[in-house]
Amino acid sequence: MRLAVKRLCLLVLALVMFSACKKDPPILEEGIAKVRFVNAYMNADPQDFYQDQEKLTNNAIAYLEYSDYLTVKSGQSVIWSNNAIENKATAAVDGILYNGYQYTLFYFQTKDSKPAIAGYINEVKTPASGKFKVRFLNLSTSFNDKPLVITGANTTVINAALNYGDNPIYTELPVNSEIKVGIKDNSNVTILNVNEFKEAKSYSIWFDTTDGVKVNYHVVQQ
Repeated sequence: MRLAVKRLCLLVLALVMFSACKKDPPILEEGIAKVRFVNAYMNADPQDFYQDQEKLTNNAIAYLEYSDYLTVKSGQSVIWSNNAIENKATAAVDGILYNGYQYTLFYFQTKDSKPAIAGYINEVKTPASGKFKVRFLNLSTSFNDKPLVITGANTTVINAALNYGDNPIYTELPVNSEIKVGIKDNSNVTILNVNEFKEAKSYSIWFDTTDGVKVNYHVVQQ
């Protein structure tokens, strides 16, 4: 199946090239990059993912699932998704992937109830001894436009207001750190399982909800 971007009513987002520690922009050159796809669109059909006309995923990615890291061409290209059940294109992003870098790309729902793809560059620097690194993403439209509040032990604030679509910023935490998340002005709090986070590892955690009250969390190790 060929993707005719101009003929499809797709929401095209700029691919986010985010790095917490990289001060100078990477040099754009031909080569390879690594991408991992996450299906964060609640109850969406499984999706296949493509780069230009090349299919990348061997198996369709269902909601809550994510792929292995897949080798792709660096440089500018169109990354797009295809509904594996209905066999039709669903979302696309025209962006730049830098040679030698790894990315995590999320398939999610916009506030207009349309599918979209957003990508984030992975930080490759190893966390300090006894620590792990984590970044948080609010990808749910069901929090009624209220931000999420993320705290640690003794109510230490990790993120005072994680809004829908905010760029994720890495935080380095000691192993076995307590992490709690809740909707602002709501007493219902979700406690993350500290055993999921290992020393010297980095993680992306994305949040959604089924009822607008309880926050669900999903961990993707880099």
